[in-house]
Amino acid sequence: MNKLFLLAALIMMTCTSHAEVYTWTDSQGVVHFSDNPHPGAEKLKIPDDQSFSTPSPSSSSPKQEVTPVQEENNTSEKSDRTYTKIAIRDPLNQATIRNNQGYVVVSVELEPKLSEGDNLQILFDGAPLGDPQPNTIFELNGIYRGSHTIAVQVVNANGEVLLTSDPITIFMQRPRVGMAH
Repeated sequence: MNKLFLLAALIMMTCTSHAEVYTWTDSQGVVHFSDNPHPGAEKLKIPDDQSFSTPSPSSSSPKQEVTPVQEENNTSEKSDRTYTKIAIRDPLNQATIRNNQGYVVVSVELEPKLSEGDNLQILFDGAPLGDPQPNTIFELNGIYRGSHTIAVQVVNANGEVLLTSDPITIFMQRPRVGMAH
């Protein structure tokens, strides 16, 4: 039965992919589309299926040799680069989060993008939580009930704080089934 259904579905998919579509405009200016020809209708050319293949990393950008002088210039540019904006995009300030497992996803907005060697450190209730990471998404688990503050810092490879976001406050509610009334 399943094989018959699969065969019928495949046949129907191939039939619809080769259908012809016609278009025409009536006397009131309304454009019509149909799979049946109509007097004065034009056949539409439907493009082939869209496909995309990712280029291989080696072909997308040619590798350049870096001389020691260029490397020094690159590192000095990195250290001179300053961040103009860091903010917690999600959750919003004063948000109430209802989750039995105490799960919170923190999304960070950073301009410009994180430089190589720099990381983001999340501060939970004023203390670092976990290791610094290069990602702008943090997943926090097991957050207890109550109000908590969250902030994010940009730290360099030496652990120096380059920029800190404004802290936000969240309210964690962990409802549970079967609570006594």
